[in-house]
Amino acid sequence: MKTLIITVGTRQVGWRCKDGVVRSLGADGSKSDPAHIDELYQDELGLERGHHQDEGSARPYPWSVWDLGHRLYQHCQGSGFQNVELLLDQVILNQYLPQGLSHVVLWGTQQPESVSWNYRRMDTAWLSELMAGKLRERYPELSVKVFRPTVGAVDAEVIRDVLESELLPFALGTRQLGDDDFTLLIENKGATPAMSEGLSICAAALVRDCQVVTVSPIEARPLYPQLSDAVKTVTTAQECRAVNLGQYFWPLERERILSAWKRGDFAEARVWLSAHRDRYQALYDLAEYLALASNWQLLDALQGLQIWLNQTPTKRKVLPDVRKQWLKDIEILCKSKQKQTPESRYFSIWESRLAIYVNLHRHSYTSAFLQFVQVIERLLFWRYQNEDWIEKGYVTPPESKKNWGVKYKATFWDLRNAWKIICDLQDNNSLVKTLAWMNDMRNDIVHKNEPLHFDVFVSHLNLSGETDLSDEKLYQAIEIFIQQFCQPDCPIPDRSLLQDLYHWGIEQLQS
Repeated sequence: MKTLIITVGTRQVGWRCKDGVVRSLGADGSKSDPAHIDELYQDELGLERGHHQDEGSARPYPWSVWDLGHRLYQHCQGSGFQNVELLLDQVILNQYLPQGLSHVVLWGTQQPESVSWNYRRMDTAWLSELMAGKLRERYPELSVKVFRPTVGAVDAEVIRDVLESELLPFALGTRQLGDDDFTLLIENKGATPAMSEGLSICAAALVRDCQVVTVSPIEARPLYPQLSDAVKTVTTAQECRAVNLGQYFWPLERERILSAWKRGDFAEARVWLSAHRDRYQALYDLAEYLALASNWQLLDALQGLQIWLNQTPTKRKVLPDVRKQWLKDIEILCKSKQKQTPESRYFSIWESRLAIYVNLHRHSYTSAFLQFVQVIERLLFWRYQNEDWIEKGYVTPPESKKNWGVKYKATFWDLRNAWKIICDLQDNNSLVKTLAWMNDMRNDIVHKNEPLHFDVFVSHLNLSGETDLSDEKLYQAIEIFIQQFCQPDCPIPDRSLLQDLYHWGIEQLQS
């Protein structure tokens, strides 16, 4: 759904006259502009254009769009708005109505009487009413709202207050609940500098909440083509230029998004990406599913990723062969607990590698260690069930649970001891000692809130003598360590789905 805000200027509205010529309500005979206002008073309203003089002022000023717009609006009450022409905004409507434009908000100026008539005569509140009448008559399905606050056109502070307290809350209120694709379109070609500045500042603050797009109609050239020696018409805009406001922030925010992504903070990355969905929709959606996976909601993430891979924005970005492989991975992994196979359980273990990797990247060594130990325990538990270590005598359940079979929830101690028996290792073996330390360290973290420091971590991975030890090298050492607990014919997979998606996201941000 889309909502369009238009700041109504003097050149926004035209009138199709009795002679078939469209004249502009903003063309006043100055410079190269034709005297359309005089012609509209005389030929359409049968009036001589009058003047107004402020009390105490020596100078009168001719009527302009305020008075002319009011008189034409009264004329339309009886005959309809078919003669009103949208000189700048018809092209915008033509483009965005098929794309879900549902609301139009028109902001016309109406300055207080304390402002000189010289400025008030150019106010556009009645032009906005003419536009609203035309829109309601031609597009009855379109919701149209006119805002005409009594505000000085140069009073920046009051204008900002009106924007923040009235106009923008109303525009945002047109958004349906749960509509993540809501777009706020802003056409401010007719705005005064204070209005334009205020609207730009407020709109910039909204880019986290919704898509904000500035739409600028391009006036035709020549704007006033000559029909005859005495007659000029006005041409409606035939094209417009749209710019997503998020583009202005991309050079700065790209680095923030990339940093959050590398750290595995996908929820933060998604917040920053929200302003750039016009170009990075696939990445924005992916961040949601990686955030779910980071929160241990792997099944939910996989179900979302299955849908994501079949969406058009994703198909445009992901190579067909890569997409095919990821869908195959999901088919293996995405099974409920009751329907899991040994293969799906095995491969799901390795999806935890991403959590280890990103925790190392952000130097969260305690968290990385906990994930590391969990992978080892899950791997040993998988082997325990798959190889039936109870049947082989490697695990002996308590007397009260002996009839449970592999449904017995073997403890980490059971699993470590079984693995020691399988490998024919003694208690004084360095690897057995490391496993015992890992168990004790995990208990200290959980029970005593003890942190694990980097130097202690690397010392138990036999990396103490390494110089310039990078997070990447530490991660590789962890994989080598884990490999010792795999079956010889079942090594660590050389890739995982979540790691692929993580690195694909980085490539998208760096391209």
